[in-house]
Parts: sequence; structure tokens; C-alpha cells
Amino acid sequence: MTCREAEKLLDLFVDGELEARLMRAVALHVTRCAPCEALLQQIERLQDALADAMTDAVADVDFSRLWPSIAGRVDAVQRSWRGLRGRMHELAWRPTLVATAMAAVLAVSAIALWRELPGATPAAVNNQARIDALTSDAAAVTLLSEPKTNTTVIWVSDEGPER
Repeated sequence: MTCREAEKLLDLFVDGELEARLMRAVALHVTRCAPCEALLQQIERLQDALADAMTDAVADVDFSRLWPSIAGRVDAVQRSWRGLRGRMHELAWRPTLVATAMAAVLAVSAIALWRELPGATPAAVNNQARIDALTSDAAAVTLLSEPKTNTTVIWVSDEGPER
């Protein structure tokens, strides 16, 4: 396995998401390659820092009022639906209203289906970003670019590489 191949798999390796054969190949490569081992250690430190930050953030959240708030809203929704069902029953005998509602549903469905047809022009979405320069006072900055999937990941760490 080459360094380039191993680098692409390190995140999945750390998360244990690789099949057994690739897991062994990455582990073997990392034990024999100091730069890849250092990169693996950086990923593990980043993952630990994120886990610690998330644990601290969740510990600070006050959940004591969560369920009473949810229960109150559920009761309000149930009351609202019961009232709506009663009003729908009262209006159901009006044929014009029912026909108009059915026409509206059909029109919306037709528009939705038309937008999904082959040849229909989909709306273009541009979610790309361009980074012209990257500077940091951090001890370590790592950039991983994957042209095949058009993905770029930037790691910034206050801890320098271990020597």
C-alpha cells in the first residue's frame, strides 16, 4: 500500500469503517511509515479533541425542561387535530370545496412530477468555495485534497507533530 492510498483511508481506519482486509493493510502500512503514523496520530488527536469538546458542550446543556416542553406541545397538537377533524367533517358535504381541494392537489402533484421528468432543467446549485490563501498561527495545519470526489479537508491543531 502506498502513502497516498493509506492517507485516503486513515479517517475510515480510525472510525473502524474499513473491511478487515483494508484495515490490516492500513495498519501494516502505518507501522512501517513514520509520516503516515504521524498523520494517523494527528487524526486521533483531532478526534479526541472533538469528542472532549462535544462532551463538555453536552454536559453544559440543561435538559430538565425538555420533556415538559415537548409534552405541552404534543398536547396542543393533539387538541388542534381534534378540532381540525371536526371542521373537516362539517365541510365535507360541500362538493365545490372538495372539488377545488382535489384540483389543487392534482395541480401541485403535476408540477412536482413535471420537475422530475428527464429533460426538465434542474436548478443549478453551486456549493463550491475557493481558498486563495491559508495562514495560521497554529502549530500544525494539514490539508487533504481528494480531486476524485472534489473534497478538501483542513485540519488545524494547536499541538505540533510529535518528535
